[in-house]
Parts: sequence; C-alpha cells; structure tokens
Amino acid sequence: MNKVAVVTGAAQGIGAAVAMRFKQDGFTGLVLVDRDAAGVERTAKALAIGIKVSTVVVDLADDAAALDVFAALRQHHDHIDVLVNAAGNTERCGIENTTPDSYRRIFDVNVKAPLFMMQEAIKLMKPKKSGVIINMSSMLAHGGPPMLTTYSASKGALSTMTKAVANAVKRDNIRAFAVNLGWINSDGEHKLQTNFHGMPQDWADAIGKRMPFGRMITPEDVAGLCSFLCTGPAQMMTGTIIDYEQMPVGVYDEHPALAPL
Repeated sequence: MNKVAVVTGAAQGIGAAVAMRFKQDGFTGLVLVDRDAAGVERTAKALAIGIKVSTVVVDLADDAAALDVFAALRQHHDHIDVLVNAAGNTERCGIENTTPDSYRRIFDVNVKAPLFMMQEAIKLMKPKKSGVIINMSSMLAHGGPPMLTTYSASKGALSTMTKAVANAVKRDNIRAFAVNLGWINSDGEHKLQTNFHGMPQDWADAIGKRMPFGRMITPEDVAGLCSFLCTGPAQMMTGTIIDYEQMPVGVYDEHPALAPL
C-alpha cells in the first residue's frame, strides 16, 4: 500500500490525532500542515519512524497557502489519497462585535482555505480516479451561541460546500465528507476554556460526567471516524455531513418551555 495524506491543523488536537491514526492504518506518506512550526515538527517527530513525513509551515489564511502545500507535496509524492482539512479559526465573534477583519480571519481559514486545498487535491485525485476529502465542520453549523455567530456561519458554509464538491467529483470516484464536531476535549479547546472562559483545569472531566455517554469526545475518537471514511465499508457514500455528537440536533431531554425556572 502506498497511501499519502495531507492533514492541516496537524500541530495538535484533531489534526495530530488523525496523522497518528493514519500511520497506524499503514499510510506511507504524510504531509502535515500548520502555522505552528514547533508544534507541527513535534507531531512529525512522533511519526517519523517507518513513514515519510514532511511538514509545511504556512498560514492557511494566505491566498497562496494551498499552492505552497501542494508544491511541497510534489517534492516527495506523485499523488494524494486523502485530504483532511482539520485547521480552523474559533475566534469569538457575535453579531454585535464582528468586524470586517475578524470576518475575514474566520472565513479565510474555515472556508477559503479548505476550498483551495480541495481544488489542488482534486487535480491529483482525478487522474487516478480515487480520493477522499474530509472537512472538519462543527455542530454549530446548525446554529450557534451568540458569541460564535460568525464561526457558525463559516461552518455552515463549509458543510454546504462539502456537499457541492462531493456532487462535482462523484463520477471521478472522489468522495467528500464533512464532520460536524461536537464538544471535544482537545488542546485548543482546553486553552480556550481555561484562558478565555476562566474554566478550571479539570473542566473536561466535570463536563464529561454530565454528557450522555459519560465523557467528552476526544481527538482520537474523531481520528477513528476519519479512518473509517477512508476504508472499504464507506466507499459507497459521499457528500455525507456527519453529526459527531452525543445529543441529536432538534431534540431535548424535555421541552425547554417545560423546564424548571
């Protein structure tokens, strides 16, 4: 097997976990992308034995980022099998405080970057008539809290774009998915909750115990889903938007209007 994947956001969290899982699955080449040079090098060093790993340090908000990534890929590989767009901007911006600059920062990373990463990946996937694209979206694509209005809009756009791309390349045997992520105990989320929201260091354990399945989602859980989407059992599906969450959308333990005041 000679399988090659590009993973963005690979310095930590979901991106790093996906890269680790792909190594376990027998991938022979990985191109890891992040703007955090030290972080992405740590991930690469953890993977380096028995697999060809290269890193690209780039700000995905830049217009030329996708071209830079795939120029780096072509230095080591002549094809790509899987693209995982795991990088994201979770900046807190509501309807009252979003600025043109914050809007651009969020949409550049969450929508523009995946679009052009997919464009470049598809150029290499089409000739061999196979490929898998996985975009990390969010449950907030269904609608989010006030402080994440602009982030929610970007993830809604990403989910819709994923379906459109899946339709465009379905006859090339290229499959595209979006994963609407629920609340995850990742490195980035831990920093946000403790530094921005003032939560205690053990916030994930405390909240996890209140979740339906008794714990929070982990990056390794998501990596396992990505592994499945790249295998034979998933080969007859595409354009699927997966709600990866413990609480189904649109239903409640009890109707909010009947909850105690």
